Amino acid sequence: RKELVKEVKAICEDAKVSIRNIRRDGLEDVKKAELPEDEAKGMEKDIQDLVNEYNKKIENMLKEKEQELLTV
Repeated sequence: RKELVKEVKAICEDAKVSIRNIRRDGLEDVKKAELPEDEAKGMEKDIQDLVNEYNKKIENMLKEKEQELLTV
């Protein structure tokens, strides 16, 4: 079971890396758009808020799955 937990943790880490890559691409797109500073900052904050939200979801799923694997 510990091997399964390690595997699930690795999958979650891969998901977080993907999210960070998407954030990087989004931030680059905001910079390329040459928006007014206030608008650009707002979009950057929105992107970061989404990253935080989805990272939290991943962490919650990991905790649930880890508990499931260790109790079955």
